[in-house]
Amino acid sequence: MLTWGDWMDHPLGYEAPYVDWFDILHDGRRGDKPEFVRQIVPRAADDFKSLDTGVDALAGAETAEPGPFVIRSPKFMTNTGFANWWNNRPDKQTWLPPADTFDYPTVEKDAVIIGIIDVGLALGHRRFRLEDGQTRVLGTWLQGAPVDRQGDVPEAAPHLPFGGHLFEAQINEALTQSSVGQDLKAPLDQDGFNRMAGLTNYSRPETERLLAGRASHGTHVMGLAGGADPDTAQGRAFGEKTRFLLVSLPPALAFGEGGTFLDFYLIYALRWLVEVNARIAEKSGLDRPRPMVVNASFGKHAGSKDGAQPFVNAMLHQGQSGPSAAQGVDEVTTRVPFHAVLPAGNSNLDRATAKFLLTPSESPQAEIDWVVQPDDETSNFLEVWCEETSDSAAGDCPLAIELVPPGQAPAGEDAGADGQIQELFRTIATESMQQLARIYCQRIDPPSTEGGDVDAVRRFRYLLCLGPDRYRSDIWDNPPSGRWTVRLKNMSPDKPLSVSAMVQTDLPVMPGSSVTRAAYLDDPTYEKFTEDGRVRDTHDYRFRRLFQSASEAADLDTGEFVKRHGTLNTYAANSTVATIAGYRTNDGRPAAYSSTGRGIKAGPDARGAPTIALPTDDGYAHPGVLSDGASDGSVVAMQGTSFASAMATRMVVNAWLTRQHDPYGNIPINQFLAVTAQRQPAQEGWFKSPVEVTKVGAGRVVFDDRRSR
Repeated sequence: MLTWGDWMDHPLGYEAPYVDWFDILHDGRRGDKPEFVRQIVPRAADDFKSLDTGVDALAGAETAEPGPFVIRSPKFMTNTGFANWWNNRPDKQTWLPPADTFDYPTVEKDAVIIGIIDVGLALGHRRFRLEDGQTRVLGTWLQGAPVDRQGDVPEAAPHLPFGGHLFEAQINEALTQSSVGQDLKAPLDQDGFNRMAGLTNYSRPETERLLAGRASHGTHVMGLAGGADPDTAQGRAFGEKTRFLLVSLPPALAFGEGGTFLDFYLIYALRWLVEVNARIAEKSGLDRPRPMVVNASFGKHAGSKDGAQPFVNAMLHQGQSGPSAAQGVDEVTTRVPFHAVLPAGNSNLDRATAKFLLTPSESPQAEIDWVVQPDDETSNFLEVWCEETSDSAAGDCPLAIELVPPGQAPAGEDAGADGQIQELFRTIATESMQQLARIYCQRIDPPSTEGGDVDAVRRFRYLLCLGPDRYRSDIWDNPPSGRWTVRLKNMSPDKPLSVSAMVQTDLPVMPGSSVTRAAYLDDPTYEKFTEDGRVRDTHDYRFRRLFQSASEAADLDTGEFVKRHGTLNTYAANSTVATIAGYRTNDGRPAAYSSTGRGIKAGPDARGAPTIALPTDDGYAHPGVLSDGASDGSVVAMQGTSFASAMATRMVVNAWLTRQHDPYGNIPINQFLAVTAQRQPAQEGWFKSPVEVTKVGAGRVVFDDRRSR
């Protein structure tokens, strides 16, 4: 028999519920496991002053001002002396070393910078080098590099909280040492170069080795965003004007289950790109940094989808920075406009989003099955968000919730309060119980209404956490797989309640191949296929005669609760970045897996639809798009909106090189890309069928500047 305990207060301090859950699961796991340590993270890319109280935060002490986030990171890649270094750093006005004290590379005054945050970034490929064989990469931060690694590169510097970095001169030296006859134009010992540069590491099971395979996500993105053949005139011209700044994120195990810590590595990555670009400009004698567009092909499904998400907040801060928005150590972030491109996401068909509108009632008004699959080695998370308009800042959560285990009868819904938890137990003896799950209740108001304004929106989140069903622990038990029923009830006497339920992204947490089997929401009215057997997308797209082409596309998202609308990547569902969806090249069909917007903006910084769509598949029999493989000279097909966003990045770069868009001007790249899509006519072979804004944004753009072989 499984039994839920009463709601009880749970002091989180500097922790978040995901972090608390990570501690419980990791500490209780039997057998060999990576060692994690505590590390500090700034609250935003332009708020490094929050690190000033980092030493106290690591010790668990409270501070007068909002302190940094405290995360858990793998010990092998963590600089445990970073907090002390920060407080005793020689120059209080900088994070990274000033240009006059560090050997940064230089750039020409007409260079354009391509910033990429990804994994598996191959630095040695010929398409990422100049005609003379030297690298086009100005610098890279390998966040997952072991800090105790033997060798000169990547360098583990005291100012880096994780991993190590290497810059242009170090990359060129490694290329020279790994080339036949030490001739940069000669063939490259790629495996030897990757090991020498720290791109692959076989010294321990936790370290990175993505480039040892056939395909690599980051290399594929690099090829689409900035790859150029230096042996052709067009490639040489493009390559001479463009340079890369790269951040390689750590292995997936560092992110924690559900992407617990992903936001925080991204915050550091964003700031490193911005500040290194500024230091390179200083070193080059330029009056301002060169324009840079940042491509970050990462995301999560569940979340606030606004500035309450830490990485989104960091991007919003960066995008809204003005000449006086940040001072001191953060002044460097205000020197040039911020441009970023992110994917819309690939979770449209995952049955991971449900919407409810609950009216006041005496009985439970909604229930839905959360199906947890068997043989899962990772935790499962479900976020349930509710919001209501209130004339008071105070008040308990208006939503009562119950999570009913498989095969058991409901016991009754109950509402938690901000900062409370509820635990599920299995009684295994008269006085012996084991825990299986937790529900956390938090109040997380939208950023625009924080502080309890009159008639503001009050928002609460329940985080439902289930441990793996293949988990060995003496403390926690394995919850059963199967149908867990989520029951919801509006406790307000007179106000309707808007509720969203989202299944969180599933990520491995152990070295090697942890089994991840994503849970999903089961709605009997949700239809997976159309009448003719096709995968059912959000809207209808089929052949039409010319006189039928003006009519609206039929809405196929007709499930009562589970929806395709509102599945945008939580990092990309904001107005600061360009959000890129996908479509199929041969017939113009929107990619069924490409996530759909809500159609309405949930707040002033949110977005209701993608910006535009770019190719993610070449045809029904040719899924994916071609770009660089893990090995130099190889070409592979990979599928997903990450690669559409890489194409959009290249569009922006080309527009800057041809002066079609001013990177220092007032027109954001969102607007530029949307206008480009609106001006482009439908291609021959595309069905004369309308496509909805929530699916493709302003329209579909043809992209010719990519590899065909």
